[in-house]
Amino acid sequence: MNILLLQPWHSEDNSYRARLSGLITYAPLTLATLSALIPKDLDCHVEVYDEIVGDFPLKKKKYDLVAISCLTSNAPRAYALAERFKEGGAYVVMGGYHPTYMPKEALQHADTVIVGAAEYSFPEFLRDFAAGTPMQIYDKQCVKGEDLCIPDRRVIPRRKYLKYPTLIANRGCPNHCSFCVISNMWSDCTPRPVDRVIEEIKGLKSKMIVFFDPNFFGARAYSIALMRELAKLKIRWAGSATITAAFDTELMELARQSGCAGLLVGLESLSKETLKGAGKGFNRPEEYKRAIAIMQSYGISVNGCFVLGMDGDTEEQLLSLPEQINYLNLNLARFSILTPVPNSPLFHRLEKEGRILTRDWSKYNQHETVFMPTNMSPERLDELYRTVWKKTYSFKNILTRVQNIPNKSLKEKLICLGANLGFKYLGVE
Repeated sequence: MNILLLQPWHSEDNSYRARLSGLITYAPLTLATLSALIPKDLDCHVEVYDEIVGDFPLKKKKYDLVAISCLTSNAPRAYALAERFKEGGAYVVMGGYHPTYMPKEALQHADTVIVGAAEYSFPEFLRDFAAGTPMQIYDKQCVKGEDLCIPDRRVIPRRKYLKYPTLIANRGCPNHCSFCVISNMWSDCTPRPVDRVIEEIKGLKSKMIVFFDPNFFGARAYSIALMRELAKLKIRWAGSATITAAFDTELMELARQSGCAGLLVGLESLSKETLKGAGKGFNRPEEYKRAIAIMQSYGISVNGCFVLGMDGDTEEQLLSLPEQINYLNLNLARFSILTPVPNSPLFHRLEKEGRILTRDWSKYNQHETVFMPTNMSPERLDELYRTVWKKTYSFKNILTRVQNIPNKSLKEKLICLGANLGFKYLGVE
């Protein structure tokens, strides 16, 4: 059986394909995980292609099965490819965030749709397909941590990505931010056993790793147990967390001991009311500066993420962000335009209010406005987004951030400089 595993990319979207993208693009795990899930007894020949490295070359080669995983912004590209492959006689199965939220739409282009996590559904589908009895929809979202497999990293081309390997210990997050799909996508998944995570890390043979966990400290007891084992490996690691973790002394001390080099934290906004409306009222903007300083005192670099265009955001607030980022002394900052996931509660609310402006999914890329903001026009929000990126990543501000990094060696400052230069071109092309 000839199988193609494909992750599409909207060819007109230059984000992560931009100059210096190799400084900010981590190796994805979706296709590597799907490859690992293919039952060995099915005798499959597998090809893997991630379009972030370039558009898929539509060869004359025939595939029995094409498995496509896509986000909302890549759905039109995924649908177009699916039609082409079907015309060539291939059976097409689709999964990922967009098909999970829009399975009926995806079925208009694919023969089968996998909803949610693939760990149970994909192998079941493959066996059904081999037997000639595939179903249209597979939906087994609850995945036990002990059943999460080690990705088949042999299929990941190392060029185009950062050299640091990526992995997942815990897919879940206890928070329910209105703009985030994580809690719905992985709500019932449990963390992987710590010993299996450590075994995987040892196999990577790298002194630096990156956790794709959406909230590394979300399951506190689990993260403590994991960090105690990480400390024995004498490696460095980076991950994602909420800013409130800074005030948990035990977590921060274990993060330092275990080699935490950096955290991506969702600050989202500097307005209390905006945060409350987004379901993230536990963030307190008046504590951001102190929290960032605490993390940095433990040797942790902080990448602060902001969502622009939430209800309550004003032009003045958004325009002040570059200055505020300098005041907060963030090592990096990242911005996105509020983008409602189709068929999510946020999307339904905005649609009910008559504020959804387009169903062109290719524009749902987090740097184009697809809804009517409350305090500005869509065009103005687009403009502000680009202005904030450019001002934050002016060469002057980049040098200021690098010079002000506390507790870092010259090598680490150079790494931070490279990341800042990469971010300079992200989202504004």
